[in-house]
Amino acid sequence: MALDIVYWPDPVLTRPASPVGSVDEELRSVVAAMRRVMFRLKGVGLAAPQVGVGRRVMLVCPSGAPGDEEVVVDPEILERHGEVEGDEGCLSLPGLYGPVVRAERIRVRYRDLDGRLHERDLEDFPARVFQHEHDHLEGVMFPDRMTPTARAEVEDQLQAFRAAYAAKDGSGRA
Repeated sequence: MALDIVYWPDPVLTRPASPVGSVDEELRSVVAAMRRVMFRLKGVGLAAPQVGVGRRVMLVCPSGAPGDEEVVVDPEILERHGEVEGDEGCLSLPGLYGPVVRAERIRVRYRDLDGRLHERDLEDFPARVFQHEHDHLEGVMFPDRMTPTARAEVEDQLQAFRAAYAAKDGSGRA
């Protein structure tokens, strides 16, 4: 299966993704393609909507090292504690960076590709990556989380993404 990154403002990035339910071979193929895309683009996380698949599955790999990635199916954020601001970027908005306030610590629950249930506590950068990718499953992009002042500072870049998307065939795909 060949998938590639989808760029904002493609509608698949701005609407909530559907639950996975049961894992099948098609989903396993999607995850394998997601791994290839994430590591080719040197990402630390990737959500299925970012490759045009509106399902609640994501990869989380704060180290950026192949083999360290976790496959996260139908995730939930159960608890959030503390707040910390940090700069974020996104493979679906290349070259755009901005400050986002996230929970410093989170408790999450999800299934892996084998259906095993996991409940974990994450903090610092791993928590930020998880929250960023989880937002993609909710149809939320990181600029949506920026303060109005910070968002205004990147509005010209966002407008350029809108114009590029409109100039393509409407698919927004690379």
